[in-house]
Amino acid sequence: MSEKKTIIAASLGTALVLSVVAVCGSAADRNRPAGATTAKTSESVSVTNDNGSVTRSFTESNVTTNGNMVTERRRETRTTTDTKGNVLETATSEYAQSYPVGDVGFVEEAPCEESDGVCGDEAPAVATDSFMGLKFGDVFEGTNFVRDASEPTLLRAKFDPRKTLGGFDDYYVYVTPTTHRVAKVFACAKEAVDPGNGWRRHYLLEALEKRYSTWARLCSWTLPRYDFDLGGGRHVVVTLAGASPDYETVIGAWDYEQLTVAADETEAIRAEARKNATERRRRRVEEAAEAF
Repeated sequence: MSEKKTIIAASLGTALVLSVVAVCGSAADRNRPAGATTAKTSESVSVTNDNGSVTRSFTESNVTTNGNMVTERRRETRTTTDTKGNVLETATSEYAQSYPVGDVGFVEEAPCEESDGVCGDEAPAVATDSFMGLKFGDVFEGTNFVRDASEPTLLRAKFDPRKTLGGFDDYYVYVTPTTHRVAKVFACAKEAVDPGNGWRRHYLLEALEKRYSTWARLCSWTLPRYDFDLGGGRHVVVTLAGASPDYETVIGAWDYEQLTVAADETEAIRAEARKNATERRRRRVEEAAEAF
């Protein structure tokens, strides 16, 4: 597909949100159990392919909360038409799950009722600047760096966390190319990690909600993938199954500030390489001219 894309609205909970269209008061809302609340979003995307055909997709998402039970549903309808508008292909995909919240994971604090606005000792701020024991921006002292084609502005290394995760096999850190500052951290499992209980949602989601004091948001209509927005340009994304050809379950965290630093350092390296290449070329030309 070409890079020509028209995005009308992006879905709630993704890192690339452009706009959100909320639809309320539908018949489904009227039929839901008393006391339940539903938030709905819709997304429409049009992509022009290299052969001139157009693929249009429409995605509807809704999250229903009834007591401590949450139900997430996501439905996408995709249609491809040729240059004359004839329908070439139509496909529909759906993803849904239900789970309880509030008893193990992140619990929001009750509103303050004191007249002076002070409710006892203030809770300490949640540290969102680290993941698996590595702090974003810190220098990683390692020598086993390798290049990764999927991350051209970063160097990759394996590391041993201070505390391992059950069921996970490999841990990777991605650092800036010159200063070796931590920008991304990944925990990877070759087999899908056991959720803990078949009737509850995955324990990893509750653990991350408790660790970072923020809710998990579904961010894929085809995979069990969730995003945690930590604020300050930091994110944690969990793919519970089917993450890659090599790993089933992957948890990744990154800091956009350090990714920007990595891009700047990479450009400086490339500029120096271009300068050196130009100088080598000039010397070769001069040496050849003197030999003639």
